[in-house]
Amino acid sequence: MGIRFRELKENDIPKVISMFSNLSKEMVKVSFTEIASMEEIRGWIKKPDTFVYVAADGDVISAVLRAKRGKGDKRHSCNLTLAVDYNFRGNSIAKELMEYAIENLKDKGIQILRAHVYSNNKPSINTILSCGFTFAGNVHMHHYDEKMKGYIDDLIFHKILR
Repeated sequence: MGIRFRELKENDIPKVISMFSNLSKEMVKVSFTEIASMEEIRGWIKKPDTFVYVAADGDVISAVLRAKRGKGDKRHSCNLTLAVDYNFRGNSIAKELMEYAIENLKDKGIQILRAHVYSNNKPSINTILSCGFTFAGNVHMHHYDEKMKGYIDDLIFHKILR
């Protein structure tokens, strides 16, 4: 069938929960590992300022991207979170899903995207840079990583869509 990029649908939610659960078991540090319920994800679908896109191959969800629009005088911007299931990494799915989302977000009037990536996540840094994002700054020593026995920085990237 092949991977299709599209908006998240309500019947995708159990598959997305399963993917997030796998990320949590893998000890991946992304916002999605803290998602606890189907209701929370259902809320994303209902919120007009939250845009969620998936990479799907039939019934299999291999990646999820969430863009949260800013409020008030920040409505021109979105903060992004993206995760790819372990079994599908290394196939450019993150880049292709990001490119799909960028085009859709432009159509919704978004002018700038922001993403936070941990400094030890080299694949995500490479993906974000390959999608035309610019390094904008960092938070030094954001958190301590027991496995690495060192501190991880939070890197901030942005992309202007005009």
